Amino acid sequence: MAFIELRGVSKQFGGVRALRGVDVAFEQGRVHALLGENGAGKSTLIKTLAGAVQPDSGEITIAGQRAQLSPRSSKQLGIAVVYQEPMIYPHLSVLENIFMGQELVSPGGFLRRGEMATRATPTLTRLGLDPSILEQPMGALSIGYQQLVLIVQALIQGARALIFDEPTSILSKEETDRLLGILRGLRESGHAVIYITHRIEEVYQIADEVTVLTDGAVVGHFPIAEIGSEQLLALMSGASKRDYQKRSSQGRVTGAPILAAEHLCVPPYAQDLSWQIYAGELTCVYGLVGSGRSESFQAVFGHLRPASGRILLGGQPVAPRSPAHAIRLGIGYLPEDRKLQGIFADKNLEFNQTASVLRAFLQWLGKLDLRGLVRATDQGMREYGVKAKHPGVQIALLSGGNQQKILFTRWAKSKLKVLILDEPTRGIDVGTKAEIHEFIRRLVDSGVGVVVITSDLEEALQIGDRILVMRKGRIVEDLRGEALNPETILSAAIGARS
Repeated sequence: MAFIELRGVSKQFGGVRALRGVDVAFEQGRVHALLGENGAGKSTLIKTLAGAVQPDSGEITIAGQRAQLSPRSSKQLGIAVVYQEPMIYPHLSVLENIFMGQELVSPGGFLRRGEMATRATPTLTRLGLDPSILEQPMGALSIGYQQLVLIVQALIQGARALIFDEPTSILSKEETDRLLGILRGLRESGHAVIYITHRIEEVYQIADEVTVLTDGAVVGHFPIAEIGSEQLLALMSGASKRDYQKRSSQGRVTGAPILAAEHLCVPPYAQDLSWQIYAGELTCVYGLVGSGRSESFQAVFGHLRPASGRILLGGQPVAPRSPAHAIRLGIGYLPEDRKLQGIFADKNLEFNQTASVLRAFLQWLGKLDLRGLVRATDQGMREYGVKAKHPGVQIALLSGGNQQKILFTRWAKSKLKVLILDEPTRGIDVGTKAEIHEFIRRLVDSGVGVVVITSDLEEALQIGDRILVMRKGRIVEDLRGEALNPETILSAAIGARS
């Protein structure tokens, strides 16, 4: 009997279907790899098992019993998650992190530290950790050791199933080998191990079976000995289901690049980047989390300072000192996190749409043309289909898609030379996504240099004239035309190509 089983589990966020009738089972004493490109539904599945997300339909059983999971009950039932970036209390000791929420306390209210240390020591030793680290601050340990401590925490708190979310993406080879060895030990001791990774080679080193998700649905489940890496890549990329038309702008791009980078280094995110962006061509930058795709263009926008290399705008060297300086140069940036970095939540639509172009509405003695601001906002709302009663509505009251339209309008009306769009359609419904794609194409056709940074492979293939693939801070592919193949792109992004 499977320890964890999901039957027909579905979850929708607004217009986005994150999980579509997922059936999957995880057994104790086996390592089960869970694969899929960014946006395939893996994170939602993890959060569902951790109790942080409630499914809209379907059922979950734990040890044969139907369960309604919450963060507390998930732990109580023996499920633990070790995330890509360890969730720790850095200023507390290793010992305090291990027993967080399950401290041993004396009748007088004092921690029984000696008893806690005695209880933790055998598990620490089993995982190759020196018990002397127990009194060190958790933040003083390397990422690899922090992950091991969280495994100790899970085992001491009674975990029977451990979920690992991209655990080796930021580890050295030595740390990776040590972790994989520990996972083999967990399998031998009868734990269920769910292993999420983009590294195909690790799947063949550690997994007993593999399940592939695409667009929130299970598209394949196999014993690892019965499927080859090429078939896995095809399933992950959805290559067998999709036929992407090549962009009509092929061959229209002429002249010098409107934006270029020469040997740009933005430590620790990106190194030795050289690329060119052309007006009239939509360039997508695709890469997995941690590839450096966003950070390298944040340097172009003046948010990060490059250590070396050059940025050229219209053939002339520029060095944006800040986002405000970049805007004055003619470079705009729509950030990935619209709520934290994009919108002014307590302000109205007029303020949010015109925040970057207020200079154009200055009158004599520095007064603002308030009527002009309202007219411009009203025109932008009509042009880009923003659904709101009037420009005075607070932006926080709008849907995510309408908020994103307002942000797009802000930049589209700014008379820019270059616009960088970071995950411009994340978290919005399918209809609004199609609208924004059309707005982007309109901007490209107007002669603006447009860069779309995305972790959505399907989106990159749908809208990109050209795709730059990044991995570990480097450009590993620069593709156009017939070379825009999903398997080629995904294999480059995950390092499956030599």
